[in-house]
Parts: sequence; C-alpha cells; structure tokens
Amino acid sequence: MPELDLVAQVAETIYQLRPQRIEPIPPLFDWRGIFRIHDSRGNIWLLRLLRLPHAADAFMETGRMLQWLEQQQYPGPHLFTTQHQQIVGLLDGWASLLLSYVDGTVLDITSTDFALFGYTLGRLHSLPLPAGSSLRPSRWNPALLHAETARKLADRQDRVPASIQRFVAAMREALAPIVGHSHDLRLTHGDCWYKNAIKTADQGVVLIDWDRAGVGLPILDLGYLLLTSHYDLTQPFRVTADQEKIRAILRGYQAARPITYQERALLESAVQCAQAYHLGEYLEERSQMEADDPVLQKMQARFDAATSIAQIAVRYLSVQL
Repeated sequence: MPELDLVAQVAETIYQLRPQRIEPIPPLFDWRGIFRIHDSRGNIWLLRLLRLPHAADAFMETGRMLQWLEQQQYPGPHLFTTQHQQIVGLLDGWASLLLSYVDGTVLDITSTDFALFGYTLGRLHSLPLPAGSSLRPSRWNPALLHAETARKLADRQDRVPASIQRFVAAMREALAPIVGHSHDLRLTHGDCWYKNAIKTADQGVVLIDWDRAGVGLPILDLGYLLLTSHYDLTQPFRVTADQEKIRAILRGYQAARPITYQERALLESAVQCAQAYHLGEYLEERSQMEADDPVLQKMQARFDAATSIAQIAVRYLSVQL
C-alpha cells in the first residue's frame, strides 16, 4: 500500500491539508490505497490513491460525475479539487482524488433500511442525463455487455467442463434480452449493494464507491440491489429469497421513480445479469477450471436464487398495477 509519508505529502502539497491522523481503510494494495484523514481543523476527508495506467483518467471521470451529482443536489461524497482547482492530483506516479468522508453506519444483510436504500437508488435513476452527455458507460450498459460479457461467455463456453456448459448457456440466455435493449439509459451506480451504502445521522442512505458508475440501464442497477441484498458473506453458497426485503426495496424505489412496464418485463434477466457479468470476467481470467470450483458454485447458488427473487419482485409489482 502507499506509505503514510506519501499520503501526508499528497495531502499537504496537493490539497494544502495538515493531517493530524491518517487511517488506512482496507483492503489495501501496492497499487491502490484509501485513507481517512483527520486535519488540523477537525475535518475528515477520504483520500484515494491509484497507481495504474490511465488512473488519472479514471479518477477524472469519477470526479466529474460526483460534481454533476452535487449540482443535482443528489446526496453523495463531495469532490474537493486540488489547490490549483484540478479534479485529480498527481505525485510520483500516483493519481489522487479527495472526497468528503461520509460518516455513518455501513448497511449489512440484517439492516432494516433497505426501503431507504431503494429510495436512494430510485432518486439516482430519476435524474435525466445532461444534454450531450459524455459520461462513460457503466458495466450495466447494454452495448458494453454485448461487446464484452456476451462475447466472453460465447468464446469460453466450449472450453469449460461439460457439467458447466449448461450453466454458461443459461447465463447467455439471461443476458440476451438485455444486450438488445437501450431504452431510457440513465446514470447508474454500477456496484449498488449494502457494503456501498451508508446510513447517515439524518436517517438517509448515501451511496459511496462510484468507480463503476456511468450510463446504463436503471433496471440492472435495481436487479443487482435485489440480488446482492441477499448476500450473507458468512454463507456464500446459500442464498435465500427474503420476500419482505424485496418488497421494501421496491416500495422505496417506486416512491422515487416508478418502474416502467418495459423494465418489469426485463426484471428476471436484470436480477440474473450480475452473475453473467461476473462469470464472463472469471472465464476470461482462468485457463482451466473444474466443475467443483468454489467460485462457480457460489455463482450457481446466486444465479439459482435470482430466479426466485425476480419472481417475488414481479408478483409484488403486478399487485401494484
């Protein structure tokens, strides 16, 4: 991870902060670090450092989105520019992004705030894209899913064990209705699950970690939330649909943004889409795999649960008509 001396130097020379305490936030890597900085005035900041090709470009995109969200008065981390009014700082090969620290409680699987979470996501999807928007695509962009995920699943299907091929085929089938659909694209978060949601003191829920945000299909963001809200990380191979949680998410979401008829028709594929995306990434990384691969078993459990979750969601929405 970046040395704390480097973190202090970035804070002082690029942002003119005087750190009193620096706290690393895991997970940390030798190419990435996230740090909570307490300054001499009692303020708390979140400093992100990245040392990768195109790191500055990635941070620039994220910073612009956060600035636009602030202009829309949408709750989220606020961007703070460098002393020279730049979105991204650069020092010794490290790109930096300075944000306000969102204080509060990170949601978990047992939280009772999923209706608020749904409302926060619905508010995001209610925002119209800026005219002539050049925002990057999110991973829930149908064109990107067609060009990347669908291609990976097709290229790799014949290279996996026979017992897994049916699973890969089911993923491709789930993805098919999505990749041909481009109606009503909006800004999507791209990684909308409870670990990226903070319950704040004013009883709202704020989304953090906007690295995967961009233009995409809102229903894929919602489908991802419906699925990931059931992820018990202590039992990765067991995913059980929770009817009340599903209803709470949908109730909160629709208080901010009605779900259209077209989106309802895509809901089952939308809940399954994340597993297709993750499987495509995993297949490309692996030259060989076995049928008892634990990662594949986890994906299978989540994919199986996605159908039940989507069916409960569709029934609930049908009653609301």
